[in-house]
Amino acid sequence: MNIAVDIGNTNLKCLVSVPHTDNEFYVWTIPPIIDRLDDFVSQHLLRWGATTDTGKLMPSAHPQPITWHIIQTGKLHWQHLKKAILKIRPKDTFKLMTHRQIPLDINVKHPEKVGIDRLLAAFAAVQLHGDSPMLIVDAGTAITVDVVNEQIFCGGAILPGLTALSHVYPLISDKLPHVSIPAYPKSCDAIPPMFPGRNTEEALQSGLYWGTIGAIRQFYDIMVSKTKKTSVIITGGDAEYLLPGLFCVIPPKKIEHHYPLILEGINLLARLKG
Repeated sequence: MNIAVDIGNTNLKCLVSVPHTDNEFYVWTIPPIIDRLDDFVSQHLLRWGATTDTGKLMPSAHPQPITWHIIQTGKLHWQHLKKAILKIRPKDTFKLMTHRQIPLDINVKHPEKVGIDRLLAAFAAVQLHGDSPMLIVDAGTAITVDVVNEQIFCGGAILPGLTALSHVYPLISDKLPHVSIPAYPKSCDAIPPMFPGRNTEEALQSGLYWGTIGAIRQFYDIMVSKTKKTSVIITGGDAEYLLPGLFCVIPPKKIEHHYPLILEGINLLARLKG
């Protein structure tokens, strides 16, 4: 059994690959205090199913060693996670993925400085959606908008994530409140903020949302001016929220939502490397 792990700024995400079954995807919030990591691992990470032993990674349920393929983009160091898991599963092995392992041409000035999450998303997009020109949007703590063309990572743009951007308003004026970003389990449930906003909070929400949508649309238009075949692959925690707005400004048939894209990239790379 292999597990792909993305230690991000906000969440720890895992994709559990069980032989002869479909992949199962789970997300846990990283405890902010490392001292609580042991409890997090034993009570949550190793008990990803609800009721049956087939949904647990405790040694009694899965005695064979598990290989954990990890990327680290957040503050929690992966060695802390490894140490906590080994206390319960001492035979497991761990592999930290690096950008040098990704079989993707990288056409930027400093390839080693590109976030591995961006490269893995690009790699997965190519493997799963072909090598035609793509705009890959990862709407997380930051929003990255990257270009991949003919299996070449061409760089892109980095925007503040919606939550990060919302914290700017009180810094502009003490009369502007912090606004929360709603979460929706399905994109069909997401309701874009109205424009024009009829009070301060609605106006702030509208600016956050439609300003971000407008930026993504602008990058899409730039790509379309160069090649008519551009598609958009969107992933990340705020993707569900952004999708209805993107459908208003980009042809829906050009947009593909693939939430566990980075984890799929880790998993595909792990299989490729054996």
